[in-house]
Parts: sequence; structure tokens; C-alpha cells
Amino acid sequence: MKTTLQIKSITGKLLFEFEKENNTVKNTIVEAVSKGADLRGADLRGAYLQGAYLRGAYLQGAYLRGAYLQGADLQGAYLRGAYLWGADLQGAYLRGADLQGADLRGAYLQGVKIKTTVVFTGLYKYIVMPFIAEDGEKYIKMGCYTRKLSEWESDFWNNPNEFPNNGDEDSKMRLFAYETAKRWFEIFENAKPKF
Repeated sequence: MKTTLQIKSITGKLLFEFEKENNTVKNTIVEAVSKGADLRGADLRGAYLQGAYLRGAYLQGAYLRGAYLQGADLQGAYLRGAYLWGADLQGAYLRGADLQGADLRGAYLQGVKIKTTVVFTGLYKYIVMPFIAEDGEKYIKMGCYTRKLSEWESDFWNNPNEFPNNGDEDSKMRLFAYETAKRWFEIFENAKPKF
């Protein structure tokens, strides 16, 4: 049976509609992205999008609270200001994704629940995401590697095939990105509470 599903904004505005045999929210979103639909402010809370191909999706300010994005391909997706609170991002491919201003509190990344984070792009060829877990442990995601700060400290040059410790520009930029992530932890910890 054909089913028509709609994607609406958080204010109720119709953003995209799709009809298909045995349609799902995932099918509708993937179709919207393939058609270049502007899903700015889309209400996608709790959407099951495991493994969805969302490369280049325009999801600025989208409401993805609790969305299941495990293994989703979000390369180059525009998620600036998106609300990803509690979203499952385990194994999501985020290369080139714009997560500036995205709310990632409570999101899961590599099985860790995020308490607070920041996302840096443009420091080197991959995104850099230092974050503090709910249990207080510090992590840094650099490209496809998400590791505890202590693990990075003991073995920063963990990817010798792509980034050998040879002083070339790529390795220097990766080290710069890492140092920036570490500095964010220092700034965050020393920030005075605002009242």
C-alpha cells in the first residue's frame, strides 16, 4: 500500500511530501535530501535514520532530538544550529558536516553520552570535536577516531598511514587541531559561571 508522509518544520510548515509503497520516515527524508529539499527547521525528533544517506543535507536548525542516526552518512551536511540533544550518532559519518552551534548535549557518540561539546571545522581536513561525557571523562573526536584525552596523550600519532609524524603540513595541521581541542578543555574548565 502506498503511503504519503510529510516532513514539517517545528512551526508546522510543510517542507516536503513523498509517496511510496511501504513508505517510512527514513525513505521520505532520504528522498527529500536527494531532491535537494531545504529541510531547515525540520521536526525530525525521534526519527529512525540508521544508515541513511544524508550527504549534503540542508538541516539548519532541524529538531533531531532523540533521532537514531547510527551509521548515517552526514558528510557535508549543513547541521548548523541543529538540535541533536540525545541523538544517537554512533558510527555516523560526519566528515565535512557543519555542526557549528549544534546542540549535542546528551547525544551518543561511540557509546558515550555527551554532557558538553564544541565542534571545530577547518582546523585540518576532518572535524574536531572535544567533548566531556556525562561521567566527566574528556574525549576528542578527530576524523573517524573518537578517543579519551588520555589515549590521545599516550599515542597521538595513531594513524601513521595518513598522518605520519614527519613534520609535513598535514601532520602539523592535525597536531594544531589536537592542541586546539585540548585548549578548549582548559578554557571550558576555567570559565566562570554567568549569573
